Amino acid sequence: MQAKLVDFGNDSVVYNITGTTREELENKLNLFFTSENLPLKSDKGDEKVYQKGNKLLRGLLGVFIKYFRIVVTIRKQDDLFSVRILRDMNLVMSGGLIGINKSRKEFARISDAFKAYFN
Repeated sequence: MQAKLVDFGNDSVVYNITGTTREELENKLNLFFTSENLPLKSDKGDEKVYQKGNKLLRGLLGVFIKYFRIVVTIRKQDDLFSVRILRDMNLVMSGGLIGINKSRKEFARISDAFKAYFN
């Protein structure tokens, strides 16, 4: 299984992954995000949501409550899987400016760990 970074930004990153089946890829994704303490919250076909923390408490108490959410979209074209990882957090859910900075650092750390895990 090979992962190649093809697009990146502050809030999303896209990898092309080859040499695997869909089931193996989904299992590896679940194992990776579970090891990063981001359990699977929903699975709607090609879109998976991994989340830790409490959204309601984060909205009420801000940066004092841990909350982080990532949306993973899987698209297949021939033998190539395109995996998009999106940091799905707005200003309120991030906990203000301090929270945005923290969540972007966490997203960068997870992106680097993801690439190392799949190579």
